[in-house]
Amino acid sequence: MRGIKGEVTIFISMVMMCVFALLCGLLESARTAGARWYLQTAASSALDSVFSQYHRQLWDTYRLLFAEYEYEEELETDFSGFLQPYLEESRWYPMTLQSAKVEEWLGATDDNGAYLEEEILDYMRYGIWDMDFDANTISGLWENAKEAVAVKEVSEVYRGRAGDALKLEKALEAISSCQEKQESKKQEGLDSLEEYNGPLFRTKAQAVIQQLNRIPGLVENYQNQADELAEKLAYNREIFEKDREDCSGSVNEQMIQEIQQFEEYVAQNGRRRKEIEELKSQSYEQVKLVEKVIQEALKVEKTIDEWESDDEDDDGPDLEALWSPVIRHFDELMIKFLSFQHGVADKKTEGFLKNIENIYKSGFLRLVVPEEKEISRGILETLELPSETEIWSEEARGISFMDHMMVNEYCGKFFRCFPAEQNDGNTLEEASIDKDGAGQSEAGISGSGGLSYEIEYMIGGKDYDEGNLMVVANRLLVIREGLNLLHIMSDPNKRQEAQKVAMMITGVAGLSPLVLLTTFFVMSIWALGESLMDIRGLLAGNKVMLLKSAKDWTLDLEQLIIMGQKKEIGTGGGEQGLNYLSWLKVLLFMDEIVCQEYRMMDMIQMNICRIQTSFRMRRGVYRTKLQNNLTGKHVFFSLGFVENITGSRTHTYPMEITVERKY
Repeated sequence: MRGIKGEVTIFISMVMMCVFALLCGLLESARTAGARWYLQTAASSALDSVFSQYHRQLWDTYRLLFAEYEYEEELETDFSGFLQPYLEESRWYPMTLQSAKVEEWLGATDDNGAYLEEEILDYMRYGIWDMDFDANTISGLWENAKEAVAVKEVSEVYRGRAGDALKLEKALEAISSCQEKQESKKQEGLDSLEEYNGPLFRTKAQAVIQQLNRIPGLVENYQNQADELAEKLAYNREIFEKDREDCSGSVNEQMIQEIQQFEEYVAQNGRRRKEIEELKSQSYEQVKLVEKVIQEALKVEKTIDEWESDDEDDDGPDLEALWSPVIRHFDELMIKFLSFQHGVADKKTEGFLKNIENIYKSGFLRLVVPEEKEISRGILETLELPSETEIWSEEARGISFMDHMMVNEYCGKFFRCFPAEQNDGNTLEEASIDKDGAGQSEAGISGSGGLSYEIEYMIGGKDYDEGNLMVVANRLLVIREGLNLLHIMSDPNKRQEAQKVAMMITGVAGLSPLVLLTTFFVMSIWALGESLMDIRGLLAGNKVMLLKSAKDWTLDLEQLIIMGQKKEIGTGGGEQGLNYLSWLKVLLFMDEIVCQEYRMMDMIQMNICRIQTSFRMRRGVYRTKLQNNLTGKHVFFSLGFVENITGSRTHTYPMEITVERKY
């Protein structure tokens, strides 16, 4: 037996060991690859489980998907908890989680509200909505609104200049009135002289001097007002040049024609200014003349008082001879009246028209809200609002008109506006709420507390309902007044009616510069009055056309004057055009989307906090990325010789995997 050789057995054993080692290596390699795929699947599933914990009330009320986490550690803990069962059940893939670290964390309030916008667009793109505007009209809507704002700014400025011009005319009227009083007192003085009444004459002459002494002050007042008007017009011209880029060519031509009328008035004012300035020096000479005549009259009176005669038949001094020089010299006083037409003939009508502007400037909200509608007294109570606590920029972020339209449609569907009861959404108490407090309402959470005018808040940004409604009413008035003025200027019949009223106010028959600029004043007030009626009509539930035609016009000039007299605003609008909510969307178009979205988050947070006081939009996670470190354990293969060298008996190796998700 000792002679039997074992080379073959040893060789075969070594061969088998190599074969088994190769097979185990191949199996371990396949298992390792499988372990990585298993780990990727497990991590993805775990993160899916994390994201399945989206805020239920936020989804049910606003159709927004965000997971609520305050700190990254909370999300890491949840993720580890969901991943652990996969690791415990992995018999062929033994692994141990060492750490899960959040590498990326994007929330609802990050990147200027971009992720809230994505959530809204993702929801709105797959819905079926009745749009107020189609894609073809959005651009035109934007241009019309911008043009209206530019026209409103220019018209309001030049309406003020028209008022200054009428004040200047009243300054001329004061001069003319003073001259009339001079003439009247002069005639009374002459009458006194005709009656040889020296004391009465001196009283009347002193009254003439008093009126003459008023002339320098009146002239200076006129000069100051004229200089101020010229300076204002020069400055206002610069404003117009800045705003005209927002206006179309035809509108620019119309506005330039109106502005030129003001400049022509100032030029005309320069030509007649010389005549007015001469009155100042003339008054000094005239005062000297009257004072000289008074002294002459005193001498005559003294002569009469001292008259003595020894002749018993003497009838006294010859009064006619004594007083004739005084009469002649006093009659030499020439009162020079203004040679040009001036003044305001119908101050009452002018005052009624100004009343309408005063209504607007003094706060018109209470007048445009229908009597049957009550203004909410809601106040924004929630603290830590995203628009106040988060860092964001109002700079424009690229968004298409179509996407902005979708966001605005979302606002109209899920948020309330004036009057709050007009929306179809259920109140919080009426909503279908499950055991977790989740309910569904497509018009936001209502009920007591907080703001009722939510869309108005997105536009106004005030912390109380009345303030936001006031901002909206003012901004609607800006657009409507601009569009209405454009309609009046383009309508020959309305322009002619305005000219007739201007002639009635000024008392001028021809189309002088004063009549033309007063015509602009009347047209501007007319547009304002129609706009006030439009706003009241919208708040009453009526509709108003974007661009009006003659048949859509509701206010004539006679009614305009009555409106100014009674200081009462009628109700405009009708059944055609855009309703109040649609006009709110027009205003939203004009604001930067970033500001709108952060205020939207304010409203969402305010409403959810009434159910869950701890809710904050900044905790809403939209996207996250985790880096996971694990240790795997070899099953079919171990490097024994390495273990002998290092003294380590572990069969583990490190594994890393990255997983990310977004809603």
